[in-house]
Amino acid sequence: MGCDMAGFFKWLFGTSEPSSTKLPEPERTRSRQQARVDPQPLTARVADLSLPGNRYFTELEKLTSSVTAKDYPAAAAAARASLPLLRCWLEDKRGDGERLDISIPALSQGGTMMAIVGDKDGLSELRELVRAFEYLKDYRGEAEDHFRDLELFDQIRGVVRAKPGVLQNRMKTELGIDDGRNASRLVSYLEKSGEIQRAKSGKTYELFMADFAVPATSAETIYTEPATPGSHRQEMHAARPRELDPKRVRVVPLPPSPAAWKHKVVLPTTQEAFADPNGAWDEITIESISKADRPDPAFRRHFSTRRGALSFDDLAKADASLGAPGAVMFSNMKGQPSPPEPLFRDPYHIAVHPEGDGFATRSKSNVLTVYDRDLKVDFETNLSRVLEVAANQERLGMGESEAHRALRCIALTPERDRYLFTHVDEAWCVSRDGKCLWGLRMPAKAPTRIRVGGAQFGAATDIADSLAVMGLKMPVTPDEIRTRYRQLVRELHPDVNPGSEERMKAVNVASERLTGLEPDQLDGSVAGELGFEFVISFGPVAQADWIYAAAFSANGETALLGTYGGRVVRVDAEGRPIMIYDVGSVPVRIIETSQYLYVMTATRLYVLDDDSLVALVDCTAKCDLLVGGGLVVLIEAKGVRVFTEDGRAVGLALTKAPIRRAYVDDDTLVVETRTQRGRFRRSHLSR
Repeated sequence: MGCDMAGFFKWLFGTSEPSSTKLPEPERTRSRQQARVDPQPLTARVADLSLPGNRYFTELEKLTSSVTAKDYPAAAAAARASLPLLRCWLEDKRGDGERLDISIPALSQGGTMMAIVGDKDGLSELRELVRAFEYLKDYRGEAEDHFRDLELFDQIRGVVRAKPGVLQNRMKTELGIDDGRNASRLVSYLEKSGEIQRAKSGKTYELFMADFAVPATSAETIYTEPATPGSHRQEMHAARPRELDPKRVRVVPLPPSPAAWKHKVVLPTTQEAFADPNGAWDEITIESISKADRPDPAFRRHFSTRRGALSFDDLAKADASLGAPGAVMFSNMKGQPSPPEPLFRDPYHIAVHPEGDGFATRSKSNVLTVYDRDLKVDFETNLSRVLEVAANQERLGMGESEAHRALRCIALTPERDRYLFTHVDEAWCVSRDGKCLWGLRMPAKAPTRIRVGGAQFGAATDIADSLAVMGLKMPVTPDEIRTRYRQLVRELHPDVNPGSEERMKAVNVASERLTGLEPDQLDGSVAGELGFEFVISFGPVAQADWIYAAAFSANGETALLGTYGGRVVRVDAEGRPIMIYDVGSVPVRIIETSQYLYVMTATRLYVLDDDSLVALVDCTAKCDLLVGGGLVVLIEAKGVRVFTEDGRAVGLALTKAPIRRAYVDDDTLVVETRTQRGRFRRSHLSR
C-alpha cells in the first residue's frame, strides 16, 4: 500500500514536503500528532483518522496471505469483509481533509479474487462503494473490469472444457477480445487455483482442465514438484537467537539512500545500434549474431562467480525448462555459454556467491536446494520445518501458511559448507550437515524521523560537492567527517569568525548529506528544536525490522544482513554483530569481494572498504549488478555503466535495442542485443 505523503505534510506543517514520499512498510497503520517545539522528537501513537482502522488491516493481511497460499475463496472473503470497513472509514466526517491517498488492494486484487470465485454480490457491493465516494473514483473503471473478468473466467473454463489442448495464444480469439495479455493473466490465475493445467507447446501453452487426462506427450512438459524433503537439522529443540543491540555495535553512518528518486536517474538514449556518448572507448566494433548463437531472453537473471556467470530462466520459458520449473546456464569469462540445465525446483529465491561455485535456491514451498559447480543438486532441506521458524512464528503471532512470505533470504558460502536463511527479523547460519551455528534477531524498527526542509538526500554529485565544502574527498570515513565537522564549527564560530553564518549553514547541510545525521548529533549535543516521529504499529510483525538481503563475505567467514530499516549488519563466524552500516533504506543486493563491499539499494550503490566510503553511484531499482574480474558493471534496459572495483567510472555503452546480455572479455566490454553484438574496447579496462 503506497501513500502520497504530500497531503500529510501539508496538513501537519502547512507547506513543507519530505525528501522522500515512500513509507517504510506496506499494509500497516500509521499514527500522527501535531508537531510542536520540543527538545525531544515526539512519538505519535494516537488514533489516525487518515487511514482505515486496524480491523481493515486484519482483513488485508488475510487477503495477502490467502493469495500467497492460493486459497482464492478465503482471499475473496477477506476482500469482501473489507468493504464495509472502508465505507465506515470514508463516512467518518472527522477524517475529511486528512485522509492519505492510499492504494487499496481489496478493490484491486480483491476484486479479481471475487471474480474468480464468482462472487457477483461482492462485486456489486464493491461497485456501489467506489461510486459512492469521490475518494475512490480512480477505482471505478477497475470495478467494471472485475465484472468483465468474472464473465471471462467462466468463458475460459468453457473454452478449455470444450476444446482440450487449446493454445493459450489463441484464447483472445476464442473469447472474441483484443486484450491477449489480460486473457493470459486470467489463465494464470486459473492455473494457480488448480482449475487449469498448462502444458508447454513451443512458445505458448496447451490448456487442459485439471480433471482432464492430459496426453502423455503434453504431460511430459508439465512440471510436477518433487516430494518435499524433511529438515536435515540435528537439534531437538529450537535454538535461541542472539539479539542485536545497536548501542553496543559500531555504527557507520553513510549518505542516506532515498527510497526513490524525486527525479529518476535516466541514462541518455541513442538511435544508433551502439553508442559511446562520453568518448570513453578506444574502439567499437559491431557484428551480427547468428540465429543459433542469439542470447535467449528467457535467461533474464545474471550472477557473477569466480569462473564466469550464472544465468537463470526463472519463469520456465526456455526450451531447457520443458517439464521443469526453470533452467540455469553457466558462461565462462569470455561469455561462452555451456548447455543449460533444468532446475529441480522452482527458483523463487536465488543465492550465488561471487567467489564460489554452484548456487542455492529456495522454492515457493520453502525447500532450500543447493547445486554444485556442475549445476547438479548437492543437497536439500525443508526450511519451513525448522524449529526456529516455528518459534519465531509463535513469537510474532504468524500462521504456518505465512512461512512462504516470512522466509525471505538465503545465502551460501563459497565452499557450500554453510548456508544462512532469514525468517522475518531473524537470521540463522547452519552447516551443511545440519548443525545450527548461530542465530541473530534484529531489534524492532526505530521510529522514522520526519525531517522538514532537511538535507538528508542528495544525488552523487551533491555528495561530491558536500565533500568539497568540508575539504574532504573519497575514500572517507565517518570519523574523518565528524572530526572535520568539529574543526570547522570551531573555525566558523561567530565569535571567532564574524559573518561566517552562510558558510556554517553550508557545512551543516554538507555534513548531514554525508552521514544522514543532524548537525547537532554530529556535534554531540542534544536533539534539535523541532522534531516529529511516527511509528508504524500493527502488532509484532509490523514492528519487526525484516531482513531483505543477505550474503556471506568473500572468504565466507562473516555474514552481512540488510534490513528494511536500512541497516547492514556484519556478523562474525560466531554470530556476533561487529559493525552496522547505516544506508537509510532497504538494501536489495549485497556483494563482498576480497577487496570491497558493495551495498545496493533501489537508488544507490555504495562501495566500501571496511568503514571507509570509497565510492557512491546513483542507480535505479531495475539495474542489474555484476561484480568480478576487477570491475563493477551496472546493466540497464538500454545501457551499461562500467566502473573499476573501487567505483571509478570507466565508460558508458548505450544501445537502441534492449540489452540481452553484457560481460567483460579482457579489455573489452561485450554488449549483446537480440541480433547484434557490440564490442567496446579500452586499453587497461580494469586498472
